[in-house]
Amino acid sequence: MRDVLVWYLVLQLLTLAGLPLSFAWLRRLPSRGFAVAKTLGVLLVGVVFWWGGIAQLWANTAAGAVVAALAVLGVGLWLMRNRWAELRPWWERNREFVLATEFLFALAFLLWVIVRALQPQLETAGGEKWMEIAFLNAVLRAPSMPPHDPWLSGYAISYYYLGYHLVGMITKLAAVPGAIAFNLGVASWFALTATGAYGVVYDLLGGEAPGRALFGPLLLVVTGNGQGFLEVLHARGLLPARFWAWLDIRNLSQPPQPPFSWRPTRYFWWWQASRTIRDYTPWGAEQEIIDEFPAFSFTLGDMHPHLLMLPVAMVLVTLALNLYHRAGEAESFPATRAQWERWVYRLWPLAGYAVVLGALGFLNTWDFPIYWALLMGAFVLGRARRAEASPLLDRLIEALPEAVALGVLSLAFYLPFWIGLRSQAGGILPNLFNATRLPQFAVMFAPLLIPVAGIVATAVRRTRLHWLQLLAWSMGALMGLLLVGIVLGLLVGYPHIMAVLRGQPVPGMEHIAPQTFAESFLIRLMNPWTALVLAMAVVGSVVALFRDDAAQRLPTFPLLLVLLGALLTLAPEFVFLKDVFYNRMNTVFKFYFQAWVLWSLAGSWWLGQTVADLRARRAHRVKPAALGLALLLIGVGLVYTVLAVPQRAREHGTPWTLDGMAWLRLQHPDDWEAIHWLNENVTGTPVIVEAPGANHGSYRYEGRVSALTGLPTVLGWAGHQRQWRGTYDEQAAREQALQRLFTTTSLEVVADILARYEVRYIYVGPVERALYTPAGLDKFAERYPVVFRNAGVVIYEVTP
Repeated sequence: MRDVLVWYLVLQLLTLAGLPLSFAWLRRLPSRGFAVAKTLGVLLVGVVFWWGGIAQLWANTAAGAVVAALAVLGVGLWLMRNRWAELRPWWERNREFVLATEFLFALAFLLWVIVRALQPQLETAGGEKWMEIAFLNAVLRAPSMPPHDPWLSGYAISYYYLGYHLVGMITKLAAVPGAIAFNLGVASWFALTATGAYGVVYDLLGGEAPGRALFGPLLLVVTGNGQGFLEVLHARGLLPARFWAWLDIRNLSQPPQPPFSWRPTRYFWWWQASRTIRDYTPWGAEQEIIDEFPAFSFTLGDMHPHLLMLPVAMVLVTLALNLYHRAGEAESFPATRAQWERWVYRLWPLAGYAVVLGALGFLNTWDFPIYWALLMGAFVLGRARRAEASPLLDRLIEALPEAVALGVLSLAFYLPFWIGLRSQAGGILPNLFNATRLPQFAVMFAPLLIPVAGIVATAVRRTRLHWLQLLAWSMGALMGLLLVGIVLGLLVGYPHIMAVLRGQPVPGMEHIAPQTFAESFLIRLMNPWTALVLAMAVVGSVVALFRDDAAQRLPTFPLLLVLLGALLTLAPEFVFLKDVFYNRMNTVFKFYFQAWVLWSLAGSWWLGQTVADLRARRAHRVKPAALGLALLLIGVGLVYTVLAVPQRAREHGTPWTLDGMAWLRLQHPDDWEAIHWLNENVTGTPVIVEAPGANHGSYRYEGRVSALTGLPTVLGWAGHQRQWRGTYDEQAAREQALQRLFTTTSLEVVADILARYEVRYIYVGPVERALYTPAGLDKFAERYPVVFRNAGVVIYEVTP
């Protein structure tokens, strides 16, 4: 309980660092950014703390974090110097909102602390926790920035690690062990995201009726997709076998089998919700597709970058809304000033936005262009609202300097990170053989479909766009996209295509007949429905935004959120980003996740506004039925969360604790004792050697010592290293060296390998004894002193 309370108080203190800046900066919003002030404080203090470490101004300690917090507070107080008089009237107007925000944060934090205490294990499989605790512990151990890679000694982390740095900063300030901080971090990020969504919807609703803004956290972080409801129907034996075969969702495609129950009992059934979309290769093999959503991610409890970015996404949506209102204001800069002064006046306000946007690239690089587009879309649409505004297309062209400046500044502020980043990304590939089936897409986004459709329908109706015209334009857009995909496929696959035409074997596809590809492509063409629906949403939104005028009263900003979400879900129908998996798994994962974020915020606005319209009796006659159906589908989505959270806890069956290492003490007591000794007695970042996750190994027990201590090892999960660095050359060389180290009986060879990788400690435990011969392990005792020993583990120290 002490750790929970101290952690909460640290977050509140960081709020004080961000609140003055938020109040002064986001003055065009009813909330003045109060709901994202906590996240803004954590983020900006963390960024200043990181830059101080990079510049060697201070060490990676709690004292350095305090100095960074004082610097952020100082900037905020300076910006507030002429605005203190605004504080009291704002408080009087928004007292209910402020109190509700603080209550929501405390409640959400406490709720998810309980959830994490029921399932605290930092596991080796079923998620990414092993990797994430490795990064967090490495950040905690690193004397300065950038932190070392715990699974590839001698290298810095080649990954977007800012989120782990932020959690590590709070951990240092709260003086909490890393294994406990992991679970507290997930709980606090849940609460930060919930309050951020609450603030966004409150501002979208114009600062009225704080109760209706609760739709924001409900849709974003609590509601699941339709999979949980289907699991209940399947477990109960409802609906015919033909329906389940037609739906074709993994583990549900087979007919229900007795004994039947109203509660799903299949092991790991809740995991299936993140695998609703199903793809196949042209020869019929299933391809795994990830389609996570926030409620699943928080239930799983992985501290992965796509979860760590969520509160910052709320900050960016808030900033975009502020920028939308700011851009709509008339210019006040004197025309008599010099041209360079006018350019400075025009572009310098973007610097603050670039700090936050650039941090998002550091948090989860995939999302950087998405929120860059959101900020620029808000800027352009805001400027189009001016009385003297030129057509929207002209505004797009006029905004090019801002677009370039925002992108360049966002990268420049985090240049050390970008210089050190290596990636597996290798361009764009066409999606020629898989179209998302509309039923599966509907299951994935079930709670959001009616609100999103309501926003688009309202915009189309107010702009008087006929549905036949909308359908025709959408089909034309699809044909153009398909043509681009075919051309891209021909360019990318030209060597293979020519080989097939010549009758020559293609490596890895020697047994595949050419007509198999043609048949698969034809099947893909016969399934255009998801793409067509999304294209209609895109075309309808774009036409509405271009035709917008004051008389139509379009929901411009929510419509922009819908448009970006539709583009994100439409893109994987035609292209995907090339990575080591050579399919659209990660593209669907990253794009659908952000579509859920954007659509949930826009949908929450629609729900809140519709309730207000019905109360004021100014709603269209269709709205009561649409609202009822929307609430019904939200209830369908809530089935997942209500059942998945307790099911996840039952799978562990351990006593309540926030210590993520408690399970290790029960299941691997010798390793636990040795790892605890290392954490208590070894300072700094000396290199250790343990059995690696060899042969591209990941999601296994190897790498446990480096993960749970943060000490760099010669090689950890090699497969993940390949994903992070885009190559396997270094890992392969280290695999061979470690194989020799643990098998040779030559002490000269051992000394040479240990010196090459600057190893300080040799860890020999149950994993090493299971993989290597006694002769290969006992030789270490001939030269190196033992610094720790228990029944199953020996740790040797490599001395000069």
